[in-house]
Amino acid sequence: MAKYGVFTDEVQAVIAMTIGGQAATKFYEGDRQFDIVLRFEEGYRDTPEKIRNILIPTSNGQNIPLQEIATVDYHTGPAFIYREGNSRYIGVGFSIEGRDLGSTIEDAKRVVAQEVSLPKENHMEWAGEFESKERAAKQLSLVVPVSLVLILLLLYFNFGNFTDTAVAALTLPFAFIGGFISLWITGTIFGISAGIGFIILFGVATIDGIVLIGVIRDNLNRRFSLIEAIQQGVRSRIRPVVMIALMGSMGLLPAALSTGMGSEIQKPLAIMIVGGLLICLVLSFTILPVVFYFAHRNSQR
Repeated sequence: MAKYGVFTDEVQAVIAMTIGGQAATKFYEGDRQFDIVLRFEEGYRDTPEKIRNILIPTSNGQNIPLQEIATVDYHTGPAFIYREGNSRYIGVGFSIEGRDLGSTIEDAKRVVAQEVSLPKENHMEWAGEFESKERAAKQLSLVVPVSLVLILLLLYFNFGNFTDTAVAALTLPFAFIGGFISLWITGTIFGISAGIGFIILFGVATIDGIVLIGVIRDNLNRRFSLIEAIQQGVRSRIRPVVMIALMGSMGLLPAALSTGMGSEIQKPLAIMIVGGLLICLVLSFTILPVVFYFAHRNSQR
């Protein structure tokens, strides 16, 4: 190029125009406008030989073929060259189906570390949705204990004693049992969405304990015996407790049954709440009164 007095930008402009096409002006049709593109016809650029003979203008007014200043040949390579942090990189992507994200990435990392050996000048990084999952998991590890502590404090402020608070807190394991049974029956993988469903389920499930223990306490204050207070309290609160579970379940049932785009995010949460509320309802009516009886039988006057 120095010998013939050719500048790099001029060569690039000629190549871009002859092979790729360049807009020379615009054509207006009413309010619309279209580019008028200059480009060699395909018959003048469809082989390496014809590309080599493309004429490049020089500073002295002459034209020379491209092959005098460049090597033109076929090579196989990437369609795009990606760069990040002043380095080129190649992205290898994959999707996951039928497994949870965290364990899949851990297995993939272990297998790649055993099977893949990179040159010294190369390195490997893992990135993608699992990073968001890890950040969300760290947040949940803080949010869930805080939520449980707040629920226990509110239960204590409501009942005013540790015994009833402990009995009402029994609905929290009921929520765990109901949620995991729901995921197991439907074959749903536990993830961040299901974890958020747990927090919601904790709050709604404790309402069952508050309603049942509250009415049993009222019956005891009205001089019912312990067994009579429990029996009458359970019978009188079947309807409101069932309504609590049905309202929460029916409201999220469409999301639990959805299969469209985006359902993989909302579906685990909905399944967790729908199934968890129904199972928690059954456990609250069968186990919670029995536990209340054993917790207060020695204090019965």
